[in-house]
Amino acid sequence: MTISELCWEVRRKILPRSYPRAMGEWPLRMDPAAPPERVAEIRARAADLAGRSQYGWGQTVDFGPFVQEGFLGHGYLEIVGLLDRWGWWPRSLAGQAVADVGCFTGGHTALMAHRGARRVWAVDELPEHLEQARVLRDAFGLAGVELLQSSVYELDTAIAPASLDMVVLSGVLYHLSDMLVGLLMMRRLLKPGGLLLIESNGVEDSRRSFANFGRYWGGMWWQPSGLCIRDMCAFMGFEAAEVRFYKPDRCLARAVHDGRAEIPFKRGMNWDFASLADAERRTMDRRVMAPVRPRLW
Repeated sequence: MTISELCWEVRRKILPRSYPRAMGEWPLRMDPAAPPERVAEIRARAADLAGRSQYGWGQTVDFGPFVQEGFLGHGYLEIVGLLDRWGWWPRSLAGQAVADVGCFTGGHTALMAHRGARRVWAVDELPEHLEQARVLRDAFGLAGVELLQSSVYELDTAIAPASLDMVVLSGVLYHLSDMLVGLLMMRRLLKPGGLLLIESNGVEDSRRSFANFGRYWGGMWWQPSGLCIRDMCAFMGFEAAEVRFYKPDRCLARAVHDGRAEIPFKRGMNWDFASLADAERRTMDRRVMAPVRPRLW
């Protein structure tokens, strides 16, 4: 480690760090005219799923007549609040087709439907998570919500390529064994100019591009640095992502499909490309790896 890198690490660890705070609104409530037996049915379904799901009910949701507590609390509303404050996504999604990939309880799904999206794909690998999202869809009468049990890597078998205006990928990226292929799938599903919003665990480092191997702690395969997230988005066909940390080890990123026909480099990826020819000439300059590079260099 150089002197400048050492000084940067000391400053990062010693000096106090403030983070932006915001809390989005939760405008949804069950119909006040709903009969008591309907409320009892929704409450019972939520309680049943809280007991059957491996990690319980995910997001805390206010149904109106009752509140279903989740182990993730109101984190999804913190994300919404910051996205609204920064203007990172539209207040109205009227006419748009969007996806909440890794939806869990479906808090973001429900809010996007409430904001007028004509179609919202709620995607998760686990059926119990999708059943939680189904409870929200039924309780709030959310039209246009489609529930899809699928791996990230197989989404294009159910969702048409270039059909989505926006994808929310919240709490998913670091759970992927192959983050690059996951990002490439998001690009495949988005229209040119489509918006990708990422919430992720990460290392607050904008100078070095790396991903710690997470050893599956908390289900985490990788813990990418902020610069790594930006780099991965760029190499997977997005305009340079903006990354902001909103609490220790958690960040939000905003990236836009760059509209190009293909990504620059393809060889070595688990993806069926028509051609493996590089779209750009690869550099052989080792300095591109700085400031993190093997010691033998």
